[in-house]
Amino acid sequence: MTKSWTGQLLVERGAVSAEAVEKAIEAGRKNGLRLCSQLLLQGACDEQVLAAVLAEKHGVPGVDLSRTVVPLEVLELIPHPVAEADGILPLSLEGGRLHLAMASPRDGDKAIDEVRFVTGREVSPYVAVRSALMSAIAGAYRARQKGERLWRGAAAGDGPAHIEVALPPPVEALPEEVEGGEVIEVEEMDVEPLPEEGDSTREVPLAAPVAPAAAPAGRRVVVVDDEPEIRLLLERTLTGKGYAVETAADGEEALALITSHPPDLVLLDAMLPRIHGFEVCRKLRSDRRTRLVPVIIMTAVYRGWRFAQDARETYGAEDYIEKPFHIGDLMRRIEQVVELSATRGHALLPSAEPQIAIGKELLAAGKHDEAVAAFEEAIGVDPFAAEAHLMLAKALRAKGEDFRAMTAYERAVELRPGALSALRSLAALYTEKGFRRKAAETLERALAAAPDPALREAVKADLLKLL
Repeated sequence: MTKSWTGQLLVERGAVSAEAVEKAIEAGRKNGLRLCSQLLLQGACDEQVLAAVLAEKHGVPGVDLSRTVVPLEVLELIPHPVAEADGILPLSLEGGRLHLAMASPRDGDKAIDEVRFVTGREVSPYVAVRSALMSAIAGAYRARQKGERLWRGAAAGDGPAHIEVALPPPVEALPEEVEGGEVIEVEEMDVEPLPEEGDSTREVPLAAPVAPAAAPAGRRVVVVDDEPEIRLLLERTLTGKGYAVETAADGEEALALITSHPPDLVLLDAMLPRIHGFEVCRKLRSDRRTRLVPVIIMTAVYRGWRFAQDARETYGAEDYIEKPFHIGDLMRRIEQVVELSATRGHALLPSAEPQIAIGKELLAAGKHDEAVAAFEEAIGVDPFAAEAHLMLAKALRAKGEDFRAMTAYERAVELRPGALSALRSLAALYTEKGFRRKAAETLERALAAAPDPALREAVKADLLKLL
């Protein structure tokens, strides 16, 4: 039999015979269709089954588009040419997240990053059979052009908008936290440093943000751009103005350089290899060591005031400049940002603790709506309060708003990457919703964060269930 992991899964699940897979592969070579698309075309397998197998392969939920109903206002977020070119279809805005159908989620990280930035929303990817996806994209945008409110898959029938999710065989839901082999409810955010051995009740305050350090010979600037000519131009210009300059050519290198020794300013290109520039900015804002470092984003792609506004509000950039730029204008903006941020690190930040305490009391009393409001108020006071995001997630879970809770957990672990309780709770939620790959990645992070052998073994057991 021709090697095909998808084909092997289909045969193992009893969906089709090995002979049918061989024939579909041979036919696909002639007409350019992938295996699942060919099997669907031949009527050899139901789309629900194919989507479930693709979900098992890719580690994200599958979507049976033939039984899905899409509210067409969601298409406003992604232009038709972009949807066709990237092979993506918006499905829903449930929980404030953009649910997005894709044919190859494993290869779609760049597209997801760009959609996240353009829409300002977190993205939940779903895998779809490619031929069904391309047909749905054409049909949905055509229906929207005609003024219709809903697009219905061929087998969807009547009823409201919904995503017909196709999941692989179930994995037992993961507990939120395990200690000594028992499931416990964690009410406090994991923080560093850890309590001393034998002292499991000592409270540890959240660490204060670290202010940018000034270089002895002048203020340090990190220039991040994948074009050598741009890096050289900016390095020469800034050095001539008395700045100490370091450079990086991609997002991963930039993060390592900036977090190891926070500079006074980062000039950050948006389109970077390895890690997208906007994601670099998000990570800097989520790290207590770098959250106060000012960032100026440079871009030749994302143009217009809306992008500039999103860069500031969603990603925390101080300024946003389009390429090609005038050196004089860039230097003026740099000097303004450096001057304005010079004393920012010394200012006392407001505390969200009173609102968090109120929210905890409300949550314990079962007043979920009031608890959510209190935690949201706490986040309004201090958007970087990791515990506020964690408790908001717990309150949203109690209300049954799982996708909003997912976003809150994600923000909590961005702010406190080693928070074991948040990592395990997020992994449990990913598992429940079918995002196995994300659950596995999160558990790998939890494994590294586990402070003792018993917890490491518990996390390892959860990870093995997924793998």
